[in-house]
Amino acid sequence: MAKLHSYFVLCPLIDQKSFLGVSEDKDAEYVIVTLGRNVVNKYRLSDQKQVGGWTSKEHITAAVIFDKDQDAYVGVFNKNIIKIWKEDSDNLDKVKKYKFPLNILRLVPRQGEPSLVIFENGNCASLPYALENRKTYESKGSLKDNEGIVDIATYTLNKVGHVCYVTKDNKDRYEIVTSPLREELGDLEKSKVAKIKITRRDDVYVVGELIDTKDKPTVYILWNDAKMTLYDLTKKSWKTIGTVPWVSALSSVSLAWMGKNHLLVFGSNTEQDGAIIVAYNTLLGVGSCRYPMKMYTEGARMYCFNDRIILEASNHIGMLPYVLETKRNLSSLLGSHEIIQNECTEIADWGTPTKPLYSVSEEIKELLKLGLTERVICSQILQPYFEKSDCKSIKKVLKEFKDVPESVLVQLLSYTLKLVDYTDADLSSFEEFGQWFTDFSKKSKDVHELLNYAFEISFSDALLIPDLRKYLTLNDTLFLLAYISHMLIDSESDFDTDYESKLCDWCILLTDAFYQQFLMTKDEKVTQVLHNTLQVVSSLVKQLDKIDDLLPLLNKFVTRRFKPDESEDTLSYTIELMQI
Repeated sequence: MAKLHSYFVLCPLIDQKSFLGVSEDKDAEYVIVTLGRNVVNKYRLSDQKQVGGWTSKEHITAAVIFDKDQDAYVGVFNKNIIKIWKEDSDNLDKVKKYKFPLNILRLVPRQGEPSLVIFENGNCASLPYALENRKTYESKGSLKDNEGIVDIATYTLNKVGHVCYVTKDNKDRYEIVTSPLREELGDLEKSKVAKIKITRRDDVYVVGELIDTKDKPTVYILWNDAKMTLYDLTKKSWKTIGTVPWVSALSSVSLAWMGKNHLLVFGSNTEQDGAIIVAYNTLLGVGSCRYPMKMYTEGARMYCFNDRIILEASNHIGMLPYVLETKRNLSSLLGSHEIIQNECTEIADWGTPTKPLYSVSEEIKELLKLGLTERVICSQILQPYFEKSDCKSIKKVLKEFKDVPESVLVQLLSYTLKLVDYTDADLSSFEEFGQWFTDFSKKSKDVHELLNYAFEISFSDALLIPDLRKYLTLNDTLFLLAYISHMLIDSESDFDTDYESKLCDWCILLTDAFYQQFLMTKDEKVTQVLHNTLQVVSSLVKQLDKIDDLLPLLNKFVTRRFKPDESEDTLSYTIELMQI
C-alpha cells in the first residue's frame, strides 16, 4: 500500500506555459528543472534548496537531461540545436552548437546506453549518431502530418532496445506506436514499426495516458468513464484493471508511475471544487490513498523521483514524499473498490440439464423456482402437515432437508410431546418410567420414531435455546431428559455412535436452557429426574473406564504376551496410588 506525506514547494514557477519539465540528475538526490525558455536550475530534494543552475539567451525548447554516457548535460535550443555542457559551465551561450535540419521534440535518457534524440516527425537516433550525421539526417518522418507525439518511453525486449510513442491526431484519436531500435544507431527499424489503435466499443474518450517501462513495458489508458485499461507491450494484449475512485474523469488527468504496482493519478475531484492526488493499485484495481489539493491544473506534468512526487502547479513546482509498503493492509482497502459494470455479458452454457438430477416433490420444485432458501422452504412445507397431524408425512418431508430451522425443530418437539401424552408416566421413578417407555415404543410406534428422528436433526445451540425456553415447559424438559436417559441404556435401541453423541448433546442443551428453573424450583420430581440422568451418565462413564483398563490386557492377548500366572513382581511395571 502507499502513503502520502506532507506537501512542499520545491520552487516557484516563472511561467506555466514556458515550463518544460523535470528530469533526473547524476545523483538521485538532485533533479534538473527546466523552468522556462531561458532558465535551468538544479535542486536538492531533501531540503528543496537550489544547488546550481544556468541561463541562456537562446530559447530552450525541451527539458534538459543528464546523459550518463557523456557525463554531461544536454539541452535543445531553438528546436534544432543541441548543446552539451559540464556542470562547471557558467555561460551556455559559449557552448558548442550542433545544428540539425529537423526540429527536435525531446531528449530521452536511457539506462546504460546513450540518450535518444526524438524528432518531431517521429524519427529518432542515439545522441552520438545524431551528432555525427546531423547534416545528412533523413527528413522523411514516420508519423502523419496531422499526428503529434504526446508521450515517449524506451524499453528493452529480448536484449533489443525498443521505443514506444503515444500519438494523437487532430480528431483526438490515439495510437500506440512501437518499433525496435537499430543497435548503436538508435533509429527506427521501419519495417517492424507497429501501430495499435486505442479504442473501445463504448462512446468514451481518453482523458489520461502513461507509458511505464520501469517495472514492465505497459501503456496505461484512463477513459472518461473512470475505467483504467492497460496494453501489455510484451504480450501485445489489452486488459481492464478497474475504476479509479475519487477523481473526476470529465477533464484531463495526469498519470505517473510510483512503483510496486502503484500508479499516481492527479485530476479534479468528483465535486469539481478542487484537485486530488490518488495512489492507485494496479494489481488490485483499488485506490490505496488520496491527498486533496486546492487547485486543479489541467495538463499538469507529474513525475516520481527518489520516492517523491514532483507536480506542476499553477504558480510553483510542488513536491510530495511518499512511501510504498510491500505488506497489504486490508483495512486500508475498505470502501475503495468501486462497483464495475461489465462491458459485455457472456452467457455460459455448461451443458447441464434444466431439471435437477435429484428427486424432490412437486411442492419443493415450485418453491425452488422462486429462489427460496432451504430453511424457508422447510418452514413453508411443514406447516400444513403439522395442522393435519400426519406423523409419517412429517418424517418423510423432514428427510428431504439437510438444513432444518431451529424454530421448526422446536415446533416438531412440541407437536410430538402433545401426541405422546406423558401425563400418566412417573418421571421420578426410574423403574416405572422404564416400563412406560417400553410400552410406549410398542403402542405408538410412529410417534416414537418421529421423536427419535427429531434428536437426529443438526442444530445450533445459540439459535435453539431461546425457542426451547419459549415453547417448552419444565415438565416437557424433564420428560425429554428421562426419555433420552432411557434411550442411552435401552438394550433394544439400535443406533450408531453419532446418534449417541447427539443424545448426549441434547442432555447438555436441555440442562443449559433450563438450569435457572432447575436451581430455583423445590419440586422433588426435578431433583429425582436430574439424579437419574446423572446416574445414567455416571454408569456409562464407568463402563468406558473399565474398557480403558481392559484394553492393555486385550492387547496382550492379541500379541500373545499374556501369562495367566503372572504376578505383580514379574510385571514390566506397576502403578501404586499413594495417599498424601
